[in-house]
Amino acid sequence: MIVTGKSPDDQIRATVTGNLALEIIFQRHAYEWYDERGLSRQLAGLGKNTWVAWERERREIVRRVLSLTSEEAEQDRRNRGDTRYQQFQDGLHTLQGQGISPSAILRISTTGMIEWRVDIEPGMLREFGEREFVEEATAAFADLMRDRERKLILLKAEHFDLGIPRAWRERLG
Repeated sequence: MIVTGKSPDDQIRATVTGNLALEIIFQRHAYEWYDERGLSRQLAGLGKNTWVAWERERREIVRRVLSLTSEEAEQDRRNRGDTRYQQFQDGLHTLQGQGISPSAILRISTTGMIEWRVDIEPGMLREFGEREFVEEATAAFADLMRDRERKLILLKAEHFDLGIPRAWRERLG
């Protein structure tokens, strides 16, 4: 699975592959025009747009694998009467994650993977060239995905029997 998203100003593109590897590409000369505040807003929008595209593609793949029409898949999502499943879905919408770049110049935080916040340390865009900044950003995204995966396992264990003892879950949470 490969998904591409764009920043709100259409100057940055993100491509995410099935193993959640991220590639970020700025339009020619776009990086040099950003300040930290503006780039933070664009990256937050890019994250949200790309994740929405990811979820749509994931749902479409599941629909095709199950040989469902779009209407049948939507009806199936609405009819999942299991309260554990609904509580799990509610937990997904409030699940918070954080990723930090190796040099701590960039932090990404999310809630439910729909609300994105990106913070860039003041003055860092002039210290880091585009290539170095992209490396920091992709590393922060990888850190975010590791954090989310750990929290997702705990959320699943909370609502479904995964065989993880409660004491272990409490220590990890």
